[in-house]
Amino acid sequence: MREPFEALSRLREGVGEVAAGLSRYQEDAGVSPQRLDELIGRQDRIERLKRKYGSGIAEVLAYRDRIRSELAALESHEQRSSDLAGQLDRSEEELRLRSEELHAARMKASKRLSAKVVAELKDLGMGSARLAVSTEMEEENLTPLGSDRIEFLIAPNPGEPLKPLRAIASGGELSRVMLALKTVLAREDRVPLLVFDEVDAGVGAGVASAVASKLEAVSRSRQVFCVTHMAQVACRAKSHYEVTKRVSGGRTYTRVEQLSGRPRLEALARMLGGPKVTETSLKHAQELLRAE
Repeated sequence: MREPFEALSRLREGVGEVAAGLSRYQEDAGVSPQRLDELIGRQDRIERLKRKYGSGIAEVLAYRDRIRSELAALESHEQRSSDLAGQLDRSEEELRLRSEELHAARMKASKRLSAKVVAELKDLGMGSARLAVSTEMEEENLTPLGSDRIEFLIAPNPGEPLKPLRAIASGGELSRVMLALKTVLAREDRVPLLVFDEVDAGVGAGVASAVASKLEAVSRSRQVFCVTHMAQVACRAKSHYEVTKRVSGGRTYTRVEQLSGRPRLEALARMLGGPKVTETSLKHAQELLRAE
């Protein structure tokens, strides 16, 4: 039974030697119990910061830098506000100067545009019409597009004063003014699709041919839809659609059918000679198509 006690005695002596060695190591390292407590506490604080502000030290430090910058901005908000107010004043003054330059350029361009549109309107059966572009500068209304209020004015007949186009022009007049504008601006604007409704309303066959020519010219750079009852216009289309209505069961139905060949020829003939298609109206329709 002596062997176990001797073994325990040797173990106790070994533990004592280890403890003594650790004590000497602690003394040599200069780490006091208080310092050790501080390090443990610091490690605990770091872990809590990581749980709250980021998964690593780098993220925690980045958060610290960000809120430090925000705090500095808040503490200097009066100076920052003053700087921003100065920048705003300078920007407003520059915007005002640019708006004045744009206004002057628009005034010059509006005169040239009006003259060109009036020339086009003469070909469209509105030879007596006068058109002007009103460009009024509203200094309190500064925008990225300037401060102008622009309106098209028209006097369709001699002796009448210029009035807003939107207020007095008929549907046909509006369409013809738009067609004249698009003819003048064909190389400048980027509108891909134009729709004209009754652009040839109230005009004779000669003017209708002029309308058709301008529509065809505009259609070379964009798609054009035109609602017309004039054969001189319809015959110039690349695609011809006929819109009809019928009543069935107390309801009205609209049908759109693309025409070609004989049906298109008959549609043109009805535009020329009325509902009844005759050999004469068909001949005139064929002549129109051959001429185009």
